[in-house]
Amino acid sequence: MSAVQKDIYPEAASSSSSSGDDLADKPIKFSTSEANKRRSYDTFVNESNAPWYQIHCIMGSLAVFLIYFCVLREENDVDEQMGQSIWERIPSLQEQNLMHKIREGEVAGTDVGKLKNELEELQKKFKK
Repeated sequence: MSAVQKDIYPEAASSSSSSGDDLADKPIKFSTSEANKRRSYDTFVNESNAPWYQIHCIMGSLAVFLIYFCVLREENDVDEQMGQSIWERIPSLQEQNLMHKIREGEVAGTDVGKLKNELEELQKKFKK
């Protein structure tokens, strides 16, 4: 028994003998241990108490849900907004993005003329 185990389990430390320490230090033979009787398949098999019809109820509910939301439901204003681009929904975001790209391009030393023209057109559009 190690010193840590002796500190945690003082009763076991006092009752153990030197032969107990010797057994703890020896390797365990796999072929004679309980681990040899255990199969990996048993690890993955989950015995459930679920009724036989549970999976059918779940699959039926899922099918009804998908049919309703994918086929039968009419589009509403949220669906129409989802069809718009991000720039149409949040116009100021495009301006900030262009300004950021211009700054990055100037630092990198690339041509930013097209981006500046696009930014000017966007600013004129919002001023109207």
